[in-house]
Amino acid sequence: MDRRAAIKNIGVSFGSITLSSGVLSIIQSCQTNDLNWTPKFFTAKRIGFMDRMLEIIIPETDTPGAISLNLSKFIDAYTYRNISSKNQTELNQEIDEFMNFILNNENKKLIDEIDDIKLEKYLSNHLDSDEFTESNGKNYSEICSLLRQMGVNAYKLTEYVMTNKLGYVPIPGYYDGNVDV
Repeated sequence: MDRRAAIKNIGVSFGSITLSSGVLSIIQSCQTNDLNWTPKFFTAKRIGFMDRMLEIIIPETDTPGAISLNLSKFIDAYTYRNISSKNQTELNQEIDEFMNFILNNENKKLIDEIDDIKLEKYLSNHLDSDEFTESNGKNYSEICSLLRQMGVNAYKLTEYVMTNKLGYVPIPGYYDGNVDV
């Protein structure tokens, strides 16, 4: 399986999230503010990078942003439990390659040294452009669109969005069978 197919498989699996009991337990575990949380799948460096990229995609406005909603925790738990190990390896390689490319272009050693405006430039260049290639001849549009897809899907599954924006009620309300049509 090549990288393109692996990333598409990850995207398809993330896109076909159903509210099974496993996904609901992941959602509930991501809502707690555990200061001692350690990632199960991604490294702390990758989580920091994903946090910043997801915050660019879903910023904090009058509604909570990606960092406030702990989207990277959900993505970490979901990837750890539901993506095959071969696809997990491909995903890590793609994220590392994109991070290293950004670090080399900016002549920095840590991703925290790069400001959000420059990260947004890299993200927007690749997000919806299959023709855009960097100086190394690579196109990172697949990993950028996968980050966006994972972030948006995780955002739609948070408790805040489900209850405040989508009107989700976990227990059906009052039923009256004698209603005029």
